[in-house]
Amino acid sequence: METQTGNKVIMLIDDDAITNMINTKVIKMNFNFNVYNYVNAQFALKQLEQWCHSSPENLPSVIFLDINMPIMDGWEFLEAFQKLPHSVHEKSKIFVLTSSIDVEDIEKAKTFHVVSDFLSKPLTAQKLKDLI
Repeated sequence: METQTGNKVIMLIDDDAITNMINTKVIKMNFNFNVYNYVNAQFALKQLEQWCHSSPENLPSVIFLDINMPIMDGWEFLEAFQKLPHSVHEKSKIFVLTSSIDVEDIEKAKTFHVVSDFLSKPLTAQKLKDLI
């Protein structure tokens, strides 16, 4: 949610490091947030589990999640995220951020109660301002 310095925490989960770099830049140009990037959803999930137990103040306010990723895709991440304690769900809003415009993906995202919205890439300053 917020770190000890009062900054909100944003988590980016996308297997494309360049997309994460661009999204980080967009966020930092518009907000004074701490941004954590993950190119592997499994690593992001492990970090969330660790923060949940050891330092819940570091849990992100917002998670931007890609769907199509190797190792663990966005759907698998969402299934695992739903098993985390309810306190994590309350602190962290998940926005699916993807290049997919498939109606089935949009409908599937709606079946996960932890998903706040489905957004199309790219992440823009205006989209951020509308969400935060």
